[in-house]
Amino acid sequence: MAEMGRPLGATEENWTKATAMGTGIQVIGLAMKRRIESIQITEAAKAVMQQNSLLRSKIVSSKGKLVYEIASTPAPVVEVFSWPASIRKSTATLILPGDNGELSSALHHVVTEELNTPFPNAAQKFTGPTDVFLIHVYADSSESRTIVILRLVSGAIDRPSAVVVTQSFLSSLNALVNGKQPQLPEAPGKNELLPTLEELIPKGKKKGFFQKGLDTVGYVASVGKYALYPFHSGFSGAKISDYKSDILSYTLGKEGTSALTAACEREKTTISAALTAAFLKGAASAEELKSKKQHFGFTSVVDLRPHFEPALPSSALGNYSGGVSQDEQVKAEADFWELARSVSSGTLKEVEKGRHFSEIAVMNMLFSQVLQRPSLTAKSSLRTGLMSFFEKTLDARWKDTQNLELAGTLGPFASMHGAGPCFCIGEGLLEGPEFAFSVVYPTPVYSRDQMEGLANTSLAILNAATK
Repeated sequence: MAEMGRPLGATEENWTKATAMGTGIQVIGLAMKRRIESIQITEAAKAVMQQNSLLRSKIVSSKGKLVYEIASTPAPVVEVFSWPASIRKSTATLILPGDNGELSSALHHVVTEELNTPFPNAAQKFTGPTDVFLIHVYADSSESRTIVILRLVSGAIDRPSAVVVTQSFLSSLNALVNGKQPQLPEAPGKNELLPTLEELIPKGKKKGFFQKGLDTVGYVASVGKYALYPFHSGFSGAKISDYKSDILSYTLGKEGTSALTAACEREKTTISAALTAAFLKGAASAEELKSKKQHFGFTSVVDLRPHFEPALPSSALGNYSGGVSQDEQVKAEADFWELARSVSSGTLKEVEKGRHFSEIAVMNMLFSQVLQRPSLTAKSSLRTGLMSFFEKTLDARWKDTQNLELAGTLGPFASMHGAGPCFCIGEGLLEGPEFAFSVVYPTPVYSRDQMEGLANTSLAILNAATK
């Protein structure tokens, strides 16, 4: 039995519609060195869904509007697949602790494939009904190992929410494989949907209709003054339907993590800003840009929950993230730490001005225009800026996994080969502690060799700055 919930807010609807083009298919992969039965996975999903009405929802079309349809009881969608027959092994793959590389390669392969697998009823145009939360399981009959993929519509569930869902799922599964019933804390939004992002924006922080329109035109007009990372030489006139997202993953190791943490504390900046500075300098050193403009536009993604009035708890599931547009004039020889401080202080200044709220409607309008008119972007590439990064580092030191033989996780990532920047950077703190970061980018706009070159250059810049 299901009941009709509220219509999607503007941000939710924009991102949800974008999944049909290839932006916003969110996945996180969990690799375990043991066989997990699908019935246990289903029961764990039920326990998580029981705690939140949004996870029990489908997105459906009603009278031309996308609406949440909420099931009164959890009905998890769990599909089981065979272990991949052929696994693409590649460089820039995060090697899980204690693994010889086989499980790590399988996890990377599966997550990449899943990132490019459309949601049901959303392959070319989002029509619904589409489950907000579903699970794919890859079981190896010859080996004791399992990969579980949590799939989430990022229009409904942002990155911080995906982390909460993952921890809840792992805790539930950990109890079930030990013959116990999951005990999850009460969560906000258990019996009814929480308000939309737009409804929670504090008074005085919204822009009027005409101001939104003027600012959107301003954004479009200013795009030409910012440099994009040079496209792959073979990219021209590719069909958007051929676009895919690919992933590069790296770890800084324990020593590198310790050095970076100490350097960021000493230089009074953040790890995400340091990573951003490294990639800005790496991009500025590209051969094609050395004699041209090196003025880059990028976006820092901010979790808005603590900025609402009153604040939302971190466990509140939904799409409550906002993009803060920034730009930097970058030279390859620029001082690294000055650039990193400029990035972090720039984000802080924009937040203090309230632009993390006031620009939401403008960014939505711009995003919508690019989806409808790819020709607004260079070579119809759908690239809207150099990069995006997350203001807050993800904590991937998962709890309650002792019964799962958890080898490691990869993600959460959202696909970005539809409208989006040239690449996205996401970093996470793993056990150790050890920082890992991943680069998600679109092909055939860029080749893997090309993006590995950028990532390796940027990593070398980061390592040199922290020694």
